[in-house]
Amino acid sequence: MSIKSAFALTLPPVPTEPIYFEPPIVQAEPQTRSLSCYQIDNAINQLHPYRYTYKPDYFNDGTNKLATALVVFDSIPIVEGWLGLGYLGYSALVSEKEDRRQLHIEQEIAALQRVKAEKHCYE
Repeated sequence: MSIKSAFALTLPPVPTEPIYFEPPIVQAEPQTRSLSCYQIDNAINQLHPYRYTYKPDYFNDGTNKLATALVVFDSIPIVEGWLGLGYLGYSALVSEKEDRRQLHIEQEIAALQRVKAEKHCYE
């Protein structure tokens, strides 16, 4: 019978990829570089409404309050608060998706502004 030491345990492989989302830097496409200054301004203006989120934050969202109350006070034998926890998870995923969408739009606008600066528009 061989006894293995506790120190002989091997650790599972640790992922080397970043845990958190790292956005790629958006580079301007060649067709964007061929636009005039006026067309670049129009493209930036069309992206502006998408810079903002229309989802209320956690504390201002009435559905999150209801889901939290369901987690705390739910006594239905089958559900037992899982419905509220499920919605809170869903709400967090939607918020993350909104954050990524906003970041992508900000980078698109920044790329257009860099092209605008390289062309020396309106100097």
